[in-house]
Amino acid sequence: MHKSIPLLLIIILFVSFSLKAENHEYEVSKIEYKNLVANLYLPKAEKKLPVVIAFGGFEGGLVAGNANGEMIAPHGVAVLGLAYFKEKGISQTLDQIPMEYFIDAINYLETHPLLDSSRIGVVGGSRGSEAAFLLASMDSRIKSVVVTTPSKVAWYGLTVPKSAWTIEGQDIPALGLELDSNAKLIDRFTVALENETNVKKSLFKFENINGPILLISAEIDQVWPSFQMSKDIEIYLKNKQFKHEVVHNSYKTGYGFSQETAPEIKKSIINHFVSTL
Repeated sequence: MHKSIPLLLIIILFVSFSLKAENHEYEVSKIEYKNLVANLYLPKAEKKLPVVIAFGGFEGGLVAGNANGEMIAPHGVAVLGLAYFKEKGISQTLDQIPMEYFIDAINYLETHPLLDSSRIGVVGGSRGSEAAFLLASMDSRIKSVVVTTPSKVAWYGLTVPKSAWTIEGQDIPALGLELDSNAKLIDRFTVALENETNVKKSLFKFENINGPILLISAEIDQVWPSFQMSKDIEIYLKNKQFKHEVVHNSYKTGYGFSQETAPEIKKSIINHFVSTL
């Protein structure tokens, strides 16, 4: 679909910052459940814990999931750092990813005796926001959502001109990029989003989400218009009389945010899950 994007967004997960916390010790274990590729970050506690499923976007692998685990687990919330492509045993590219894979992650969490399966959240960035929105709108067991530089629609995969996502073996409606690959990426996404008919077909069913949503966007996003798409999501949910809280925090930065904004962004993600799960 287009060239891979550098790990710009991951910067926000590795910047140190100060935040009041109980500083829970936690253990990390590799998960063995079906074909999941994941690590569980489990804080030490005497009661069942809420848990967040965390994954990245364009970059694939476990980098973002693990970084979220290291960021969130010290605050008493468990994290399942999940890879959905570019790891052994699963797809090597962001193409035709079955949503059943993510649903299996929820199913696994329900089997764990130390986790409270009534308090499950999800966090995804960039292309991972598509998976986060799809999962939360398909499965009511997700009770809280955070997305960074999000999309409001599903898109084609990275190497195949078909949807990046499937359910029950069928493509989930998605947009492709119409302009030549030599055009700027932001222009290619913007032009594709001007096709109202296709956008309507590919728009996520945000109203089905069973919990509060935190949108974090970049106002000078050079990859895709995450700021405008976040505003569109806000308007859509207001018109649908969405019963849960929707917060949109935007920053005057590019797609990868910045070291200056990273501490505030990290605090907002942690506080969202601590207060909503």
